[in-house]
Parts: sequence; C-alpha cells; structure tokens
Amino acid sequence: MPYKVIRAFRDKEDDQRIYRKGDTFPAKGKVSKERVGELLSSDNKVGKPLIEQMGGESEVVEHEPSTSKESSEENEFPKHTGGPWYVLSNGEKIQGKEEAFAAQAELK
Repeated sequence: MPYKVIRAFRDKEDDQRIYRKGDTFPAKGKVSKERVGELLSSDNKVGKPLIEQMGGESEVVEHEPSTSKESSEENEFPKHTGGPWYVLSNGEKIQGKEEAFAAQAELK
C-alpha cells in the first residue's frame, strides 16, 4: 500500500533516498510492516510521523500534478547528498558537482 510523505526525510533503509513532502512512499519495491509502523508513528529518529496512509481524496489531488512532478524530478538530478557527493537519477553516486551534472547529462 502506498503512503503519502507528510514530512521530508532521508530514508536510512533505502540507500539514503530523500523523500519530500507529498512524495509517495515507498518510491519503489516493498517495505516491511515494521518500517511502515516506524514512519507512521513518532517512534523514529525525527520523533514525529513522517508518512500517512493515502485516502481516496489524496489520489485525485496527486493525479493532477503528476506530469509536472515528473518533469520537475528530471530537473532535480543530480541530488546533492552532502559534502562533495551527488546522486544521479539512476542511483549512482558521483563526487563533485561538475562531474555529477556531466554524468547526469549523459544519462538523458
């Protein structure tokens, strides 16, 4: 079951993937019930719920901006993960801003 992110966080169990408010969790694959429970409650590192179950209304709202979100996600890569490190849209980690932008351009 997909969930809606209500607070931005970095997922320690998904290769440090960054989730922003409004994103769908999980981004891909399956996640354990324990992990979902941790993120639904305040029993996590942040101390606040980070996701919520999606209802019927959320699906309608989410459907409307999906094309603009997809195009903005293209422009979000490479993502800065701290220090000199960047993550490309294919999940590869690159050191150096210029190198990361050049590598991302090659992926398109």
